[in-house]
Amino acid sequence: MTDSMTEPSSLLLGNIGRLFTGDGDVIERACVLVEHGLIAFAGPEAELPASAVPPGTAEVDLEGRLVTPGLVDAHAHPVYGGDRFEEIALRSSGASYPEITARGGGIASSVSATRAARPEALEGRVEGLLRAWLDSGTTTLEAKTGYLLDEQGELGCVRLLARCASAPHVPSVEITFLAAHAVPAEYAGRADSYVEAVASWCPAAREAGARHVDVFCDEGYFTLEQSRAVLEAGIAAGLVPRIHADELARTGGARLGAELGCASADHLLKVDESDAVALAAAGVVATLAPVTALAMGTSPPLRLLRRAGVTIALGSDHNPGTCGTTSMPLVVALAVSELGMSVSEALVAATAGGAASLRRHDRGRVAAGLRADLVAWAAEHEGAFAWSYGLEPDSVYVAGVRVR
Repeated sequence: MTDSMTEPSSLLLGNIGRLFTGDGDVIERACVLVEHGLIAFAGPEAELPASAVPPGTAEVDLEGRLVTPGLVDAHAHPVYGGDRFEEIALRSSGASYPEITARGGGIASSVSATRAARPEALEGRVEGLLRAWLDSGTTTLEAKTGYLLDEQGELGCVRLLARCASAPHVPSVEITFLAAHAVPAEYAGRADSYVEAVASWCPAAREAGARHVDVFCDEGYFTLEQSRAVLEAGIAAGLVPRIHADELARTGGARLGAELGCASADHLLKVDESDAVALAAAGVVATLAPVTALAMGTSPPLRLLRRAGVTIALGSDHNPGTCGTTSMPLVVALAVSELGMSVSEALVAATAGGAASLRRHDRGRVAAGLRADLVAWAAEHEGAFAWSYGLEPDSVYVAGVRVR
């Protein structure tokens, strides 16, 4: 089959050695039948009747490879200018996040660089990053704004992401409006006024193409009251709420996420057992970012979240300050080696868990009726994810179309 964006009417992926369904189940000697971009059958090859395969179906022999759902990166910041390599070196020498911020680093540094960047350079960079995500097996990506922090810039960033999402050979992009990432310099000492401004921009963000709204609810950023104002404005505008919560200190962000019914609460490095119970009861997904946690010399409380029954998702947290990877296979490997997840648990978090965090229930699993986002890997067993630290895909399908 050629690399084409033209959707075939039907496709049969056969001779799959192991089919990881996204529910934690594995089917050996499997096949997947795709019709009009949706999965029509997924199961043992011997159980697919020949009469169920439409005439003219394109057939692909996967030669015993492992197949999984397309990976879902549930937390990323791909629109930024410049780099922060100097502060990364400082952090490696023992400088803390607050110390770097006090020196003018952190988010403020990226805001200055992004505002100074040429729009066409930003767009080219984002398109390149999106293709890199797809090339490593990510078929759905959550992409945040948040490095311009003014009305024209943040709404322009939403439009930029929407344009990039329509380019060929990129993942499906879930756009998140994160104008409440930090208080910009021009609003220093007037955080409440900035919050009022961001709240007023939410309807325009939705119109420009955003589907989600987010806020950095943490020590030194936005208070519970300010975060509530942003999220409630986003909800009123029809945006799905998400929250950066309790990463730097336990400030109550996770509890606020539970109260407001956020789709996802992210980072959660400082939560306690009562916070985890609240998240589970409210059906809020915990999106963890192993690379950023490691960069900060810590780890999210996985056992506590797991014990409470919280659904887990994984994100790269690609951003200019702590994580440059676009490889979700690397994130999966780190979730195994550093967070203590099993390979199966990490893969579920990177597929079905990510889809749940985005409230996209049409993907993340391999089952009849769902979108045929599928990856065949250069391996015969899912254990390879924990060995290679960046397992390479052999082929990637988005809605049944081979795009890699």
